[in-house]
Amino acid sequence: MERKTRSQPVERRTYREDNTTMPGEETRLQTLVRNTLAVLGYTVIETGKARRKTQCAKCKSWNYPTGWQGNTPGCPDLYIHAPHWSMPIAIGVQLKTTKGAVRSEQKNMADFKMTVICRSLESVVEIVMEYEDKFGSPSQVERLRKFIEKNGH
Repeated sequence: MERKTRSQPVERRTYREDNTTMPGEETRLQTLVRNTLAVLGYTVIETGKARRKTQCAKCKSWNYPTGWQGNTPGCPDLYIHAPHWSMPIAIGVQLKTTKGAVRSEQKNMADFKMTVICRSLESVVEIVMEYEDKFGSPSQVERLRKFIEKNGH
C-alpha cells in the first residue's frame, strides 16, 4: 500500500509535562496579535483555528472543508476593525511564521489586495497604522507609532 504524504508542512506539536499540547508558533503569534490589538482598542475577529482535510464518504477523496464545515481556502486568519474608522471596513490578515509557507489560495487573496500576509506583530501594527492614517485619527496613528518604538516589535 502506497503511503500518502501531506502537501502542506505540518506544524510540530510541543507537549507540556501534563501531556497537553502547547500552541505552535503561528498560534502564539495570532494570540499575541489578537490580544495586543484588543488592548489598543481594535475589534479582532478570528476566522478559524484549524484547517484539516476531511475524507468524502462517497468518493474517499481528501479535501479541506468549506462552507458550514470549515473555512474557505485562502480565508485570512483575522479581520481587524476599529469602530472609530470613517469607513465600515476590516483588514483581512493572514499570519505566517518567519518560515511558514504561503499556500497558493492565500497568495491569490493577497495579490488581489483582499488580504495582507504578515509575519510579525510589528508588520500587523504597521498595516493597521496605514488604515488608521486613511480612515481613523492622527492621535491613534501616533499611539501605534509609540507602541512600535517602545516594544521593539
